[in-house]
Amino acid sequence: MREIGPYRVLRAPGTGDGTADGVGGAARGHLCRAADGLLVVVEELHPAHVPDAAARRRFARRARAAGRIDGPWTLPVLDADPEAERPWLASAHAPAPDLTRLLRATGPLSVATVRRLGAGLARALAAGHAAGVVHGGLEPARVLVTADDPLLTGFGLPPASGPDGSTGPLGYAPPEQIERPAEAGSPGDVFALGALLATAAQGRHPWTGHPRPWATGAGAGAGGGIGSAAGAEDARAVRRRTLDGRPDLADVPGALLPALARCLDPDPVLRPTPGQLLVLLGSDLGPDLDPAPDPTPWLPPAGLALVARYAADLPRADEAGPLRLHPLVDRRPVGHPA
Repeated sequence: MREIGPYRVLRAPGTGDGTADGVGGAARGHLCRAADGLLVVVEELHPAHVPDAAARRRFARRARAAGRIDGPWTLPVLDADPEAERPWLASAHAPAPDLTRLLRATGPLSVATVRRLGAGLARALAAGHAAGVVHGGLEPARVLVTADDPLLTGFGLPPASGPDGSTGPLGYAPPEQIERPAEAGSPGDVFALGALLATAAQGRHPWTGHPRPWATGAGAGAGGGIGSAAGAEDARAVRRRTLDGRPDLADVPGALLPALARCLDPDPVLRPTPGQLLVLLGSDLGPDLDPAPDPTPWLPPAGLALVARYAADLPRADEAGPLRLHPLVDRRPVGHPA
């Protein structure tokens, strides 16, 4: 069985059993087991970037900084080897669906759910920015959804590059990141969050009009480039609409519209910071970065059912020895499904 660094690979990306996409929260990376049984997701630098010394240095810097991010809305980065033949980064595994798959099951989310989603992700971005890390690749596939809150993944991984040199996920990268990739900064993360929340609120993407979130394919940060799931003409159209700065927000509820319109302002200077976005969303989670207990289910029944399916999707006893989740993911011992 293959090993990546000290981790034994249990499932490769896109394989597995029991869930719609196979690997719970590991759909974009290798689900691995550490020597002590800890479940981790290991993502590798895309082969095209491996010979590039500058790309390897950027990977090393981002991985070190991501290890400093602390907060309940991000999956902790636990380990990395930027000097490996193919550099890799390991983070805690959370058996949960990503937001793309959740929205396929639920359709548009309620105002209360979008507010909670936005508040959690804004706090995750605030924690990353405080550690000096710009995400640069925020999209629904990078958001895992648990029964309690959203979790943001992908900090420390370089944004995917398209054939035209632009970086970031198609439909979520801000205008400045499309035109000048080297200038990607924290306002771009807020722009991406605005596009994500608009998609969740109205059931279609503000730039594409598609009824489901725009999918860039497996690999943002780990391989796939901009437009990997769309034809070249579609990709150019999405980039053109993004640069034009006229998103379709016609069906965004009025209670959310001012906040999301601010996030999608083409001028990065006019976008709110993550902290300001919390105020605009009317978050009732409190002004600090610690979560406030809330026993009320935040997902609709179809979403909770999907989350439960993923939570049960663990490797079988004949695939691995004793397993455990990181304590920041689940404080309970992990058992094998019968």
